[in-house]
Amino acid sequence: MESALFSQYEIIIFDCDGVLIDVNHLKCEAFGKSVEGYSADIIENFVNHCKRTFGVSRYVKFKEFLSDFAKEPFQEDKYNSLLNNYAKICKEIYRYANPTPGSGNLLLELSNLNKNLFVASGSDEKELNEVFEDRNLSKYFQGIYGSPKTKSECVSIILKNYPNKKAVFIGDALSDLKTAKEHNIDFIYMSKYTVQSEEQDLICRSGAKLVTSTLKELYYSNHNQKCSNDANNPIEGRIIVNQP
Repeated sequence: MESALFSQYEIIIFDCDGVLIDVNHLKCEAFGKSVEGYSADIIENFVNHCKRTFGVSRYVKFKEFLSDFAKEPFQEDKYNSLLNNYAKICKEIYRYANPTPGSGNLLLELSNLNKNLFVASGSDEKELNEVFEDRNLSKYFQGIYGSPKTKSECVSIILKNYPNKKAVFIGDALSDLKTAKEHNIDFIYMSKYTVQSEEQDLICRSGAKLVTSTLKELYYSNHNQKCSNDANNPIEGRIIVNQP
């Protein structure tokens, strides 16, 4: 029997980093490692910027690094070198990173309910498809989209193929909320692995249709189970539904 939580949605769009796979902090560190050789202050400021703008494509961030942090004229070779540095580090991160709690169970549940599942991420699209194939996750999704397209462009592609279908975006960053609002779809904010500032976190909480700590909470809500009834599968926090 289908639960009330997801019964209203035919399309469910997931961000990847910090929602399906626990990589946010590691990928922020990776931005710093990718620009080693610059001064500690420049690297620290860049990493902090990456945290504030988490979810924005690496293709944008390394251009910003050269112009706004290194204060250098754009050089294609150096830009591509930084991208390659970052890609190599990310490949190792994704190989060993843990899935977020409950992600596998929720994906299986929604797939069995014949929901149309997608990924719209700021991460590199080719890289994501390889990662999802390696981790045996591709089977759950009708499409896995990422950069160099923006998240908004990714969602546009998805919604264009499913006109007049109700959709929800599950994300962990302000960029996800903005994308959902731009396309007039509901937003579920998953907070546990966010690397945002407190101010950005509060904006996401107030703008979301629903706030959850982890996908485990959504999975157990799908079964109308309470944390206290399952000692072997504790759930952190509680789901909060924001009324319109």
